[in-house]
Amino acid sequence: MKAIIIGAGEVGRELAESIRRKGHDVIVVDNFSNSRREMAERVEQITGRPLPVFELDLRNREALAAIFSAHRIDAVIHFAGLKAVGESVAKPLTYFDANVGSTLVLTEVMAEFGVKSLVFSSSATVYGDPDELPIRESAPLKRPTNPYGRSKLFIE
Repeated sequence: MKAIIIGAGEVGRELAESIRRKGHDVIVVDNFSNSRREMAERVEQITGRPLPVFELDLRNREALAAIFSAHRIDAVIHFAGLKAVGESVAKPLTYFDANVGSTLVLTEVMAEFGVKSLVFSSSATVYGDPDELPIRESAPLKRPTNPYGRSKLFIE
């Protein structure tokens, strides 16, 4: 199995290490707007194998399709997106374009190449102000209190 990890943050690094330890291939795609290239270098050091890294924005359909064309992708783990709640209030359209727009392009390219396995990293903000803690996945989705949360809910 080959996996494509979208996002090169700390969670992506941990997952990439785990996937590689199980013998699978990992491909990193990230625009590095809120992550670091050093993540890939650390994974290479730990696993002793080069890690393909493509620096691009997921909204770049042609570049993303070229990656899918050049590699046999079986699954996508989608961690990409802008994530600062306060910034989302100041720049709501930027958040919808980046988070929702990139996911639309990603899923369209996945469909084009017959990739049907997707793991999406959402956020507890999709529940708005919860009625109880801890929040259960069965809790009703309420109106998120910020544009970041709304963008994640739209994707779900």
